[in-house]
Amino acid sequence: MGEAGSNTLSPVARFSLALALILAVAAGLLAAATGVLFGRYVETETARFTEDAVASHFGTLFDDAVFARELTARERNDLEAQVVYHFSVYGILASRFYDAGGRIVFSYERSEIGRLAPAEQAAAARATLAGATPPAARREIVADMRYGMPGMVTADAPAWMGDHGHGPGARRPDIRRAGTLETWVPVREGDRIVGAAVVWRYIEPIDAALRGIQAVAAGIIGLAALLLWLVLRGVYVRSSERIVSQAKALGLALAETERTYDATLRALSGALDVRDSETEGHGRRVVEYMELIAEQLGLPEPMYATLRRGALLHDIGKIGVPDHVLRKPGPLTETEWGVMRRHPDLGAGIIGDIPFLEEVAVIVRAHHERWDGGGYPDELAGRDIPLGARIFAVADSFDAMTSDRPYRLGRPLQEALGELLGGRGTQFDPQVVDAFLRVPRARLEHVHGRAPHRAVAVPA
Repeated sequence: MGEAGSNTLSPVARFSLALALILAVAAGLLAAATGVLFGRYVETETARFTEDAVASHFGTLFDDAVFARELTARERNDLEAQVVYHFSVYGILASRFYDAGGRIVFSYERSEIGRLAPAEQAAAARATLAGATPPAARREIVADMRYGMPGMVTADAPAWMGDHGHGPGARRPDIRRAGTLETWVPVREGDRIVGAAVVWRYIEPIDAALRGIQAVAAGIIGLAALLLWLVLRGVYVRSSERIVSQAKALGLALAETERTYDATLRALSGALDVRDSETEGHGRRVVEYMELIAEQLGLPEPMYATLRRGALLHDIGKIGVPDHVLRKPGPLTETEWGVMRRHPDLGAGIIGDIPFLEEVAVIVRAHHERWDGGGYPDELAGRDIPLGARIFAVADSFDAMTSDRPYRLGRPLQEALGELLGGRGTQFDPQVVDAFLRVPRARLEHVHGRAPHRAVAVPA
């Protein structure tokens, strides 16, 4: 049990772990959402820019005649050189142009020219020609990577386009699979769509840059989460320390208040002893006997305060008993006993309205009840009698039997213990009597030694 307790995390540690988990999850979700949204934004803007760039070349740099008639070999070479050169700036690896009938009129692969759109592109071609351009989509294609290198010039390009012995075109073909962004562009002549172009832009460099940006963003978010964790943990630690400090101060104040209460109760009990000389020190001794019984019963420590206060105040109601009854040296009459029997009810009434003595008032009222129901004032029986009152019945009776009174000597301990045993199950709770009998004799003698012992005057 002790080992489990030592492994228990402190509140600060639990808060720190919980906060770290929450912030880590939140930072992860935020980073993922940011990456997705930023990726979509980059992809959308890339597609839009590509579409605008491609569309701007028709009617200015590219001859729109390709959509109206079949080009001559020279025209086709010039168009191919123009398209490859200008599209290479945007990293376009491949392109096709379709006329209004869906037939391929231009392609980097000349063998495709004259064919209808392949099945996988037929729907997109028809939609573009109808003015409903489909959204850009990622495609993996096999292409010559030289076409995506800025300044690419075909082998049979016109001389004015530059030195064909240098640059990308002079390199060996680099054919491989590449990630691209497929973008469809309607070709317009005035308000009329005369054809469609589809290009595949090399997207992997953009993706690599995007991943770098996302990594930086994730790092910033993670750092912000760490700083937030440090700030919140610091606030929690300082608040916890302040609360603990205040709790300790409050605990000390409450403890001092408890001590003040108990000192007040001892003073009240002492005042009663002064008035009732035959019960001198009776309340304090009953407290000690009660603690011995409670120890044998294994009662929890928090109950001790209530039982202790009940022991000190159990006879507080005798304040309302007239002196001629309370201090009478001889036996009481039946009428006087009736007055005396009112003291539990009087005592409970005196302290019943004091909040911290409400439980004590229950004990004070019932401390003269009997296990068999023959007690007073309510004739409670058995376990209907509060446990504190059952304990006090034994402690009070034992001290009364073993203390000297003006009209008699106190009984020896053994005889008093025999009386308790005789009342077991009738006057007293059997369990409480058994607990009292288990108390070591030396401890009983220690308490009994402080009881008043006076000899009764013997007539001459």
